[in-house]
Amino acid sequence: MDIGPGSWILDHPERLDRETQRLYFAQFLRIELVALLFTKRKIVISEPSNSVDMSLDVHLDEPDDFNSIELHNSLQTIALAKGIQDFEYNVDCISGKRANYIANVFRVEISERDSKEHNYSVIIKTLVNTERQVLYHKLHEREVLAYNKVISKFKDIQNVLYEHERLELTECLHSNTENSREIIILEDLTTKGYDVDGKLAKYENLGIKEISTVLAELAKFHALSFVFQFKDPVVFKEINTEFHDLLYQNHFLNKTKLRDYFFESFEMSLKLVTDEDAREKLETVKSKLLQLLQMYVKPSKTNVFCHGDCWAGKVCFIDFQAMRYANPVTDIMYFLFISTDSEFRSEHFDLLTTIYYDNLKVFLNKFDVKADDVYKREDFNADIEEFKPYGLLIAMVELRIVTMAAEDESVFKGSRLDLSIEPTDAPEDNELHKIRVNDVVKEAVDNGVLDKLMNIIKI
Repeated sequence: MDIGPGSWILDHPERLDRETQRLYFAQFLRIELVALLFTKRKIVISEPSNSVDMSLDVHLDEPDDFNSIELHNSLQTIALAKGIQDFEYNVDCISGKRANYIANVFRVEISERDSKEHNYSVIIKTLVNTERQVLYHKLHEREVLAYNKVISKFKDIQNVLYEHERLELTECLHSNTENSREIIILEDLTTKGYDVDGKLAKYENLGIKEISTVLAELAKFHALSFVFQFKDPVVFKEINTEFHDLLYQNHFLNKTKLRDYFFESFEMSLKLVTDEDAREKLETVKSKLLQLLQMYVKPSKTNVFCHGDCWAGKVCFIDFQAMRYANPVTDIMYFLFISTDSEFRSEHFDLLTTIYYDNLKVFLNKFDVKADDVYKREDFNADIEEFKPYGLLIAMVELRIVTMAAEDESVFKGSRLDLSIEPTDAPEDNELHKIRVNDVVKEAVDNGVLDKLMNIIKI
């Protein structure tokens, strides 16, 4: 079906047909779920047993990163749970050296030996056999916590809806947070018809239809927090205290390279700014960068479980290592300032925020929750204005990686938390980075956001 520039979604946000959802969900679908063109490696289980110390007849071409008893045992657990006793499986290496920056990612198809009818496909994310276990263990713990305590609750909440009304959320089949055994096994959504969108694959600019659909789905994701709070306030309060921001906190920054990453990325963008007055103002922002980011992601008057890493490489929400309990507008600003340019925002910003809020309201109504009781429109509008400086800060930090992706897709496939890419790796002649940075800085000057940021620093 053909959706006009946002109007149909705005008028009928609850009536997107399933095929349209599947087409545009791919805008938000994590790259590790759609990078399908990899060589298959076949591993055969011989005489599987119920013991965790199972015997493996492993082909020599098994990916080295998958050669682990922990991974094999976890996979056997899934196979047995699905009633597949005598089985073999194929491994697709989805992540390469830089393809997924926090974890290695594999797609594994489990099939019953001598039968083509009984098979099951899963996605495995793991820190096993990586050098990142110590650095990223906390991120892995956060993602497991998100699946076990938040996403599982969201799925339960939606059981009162017809299937076509629900926000699609992948199921976590197995997880382990023990040191050196960090594993998450997820259902493979490609088996439900999800596929990569051509624009996303080529890092092309997304249009109003795609951006509108992402915001419509993001609204539903946020709405589930309000429903959770409304239906089970005691449990909700207990859980949200476990989801303070992780990425910008000193205890995490001190353990990883992220502190240098944020400052050096900001500095690289700053050097490209041609407006001297704006560059001088942003120079004063640099020393306060982390304090400002910490301020914006703290819980405020209205809060939900935010995705935390919401950009145009995801539409079916599965990557929750950055989940935090914070204002929902932080997700909106992150997404719009990373995934669109200033011209697009100036033309469509008001429409897009309306699409978001209308979808929030419609989805809440399905659970007999009124938007005015949990997030009044005037409060939402005020938050949009308050968090625009956060969008500017995110753009100054993240655009170098986003534009590197557009210039060389082999550099970037997934989250922007790749600490293996040093700022010095970015090409000096990245013209797109320069254009996007000056674009967003001019926008911030024209709409007063930069001056607003300066006033915050002076307080």
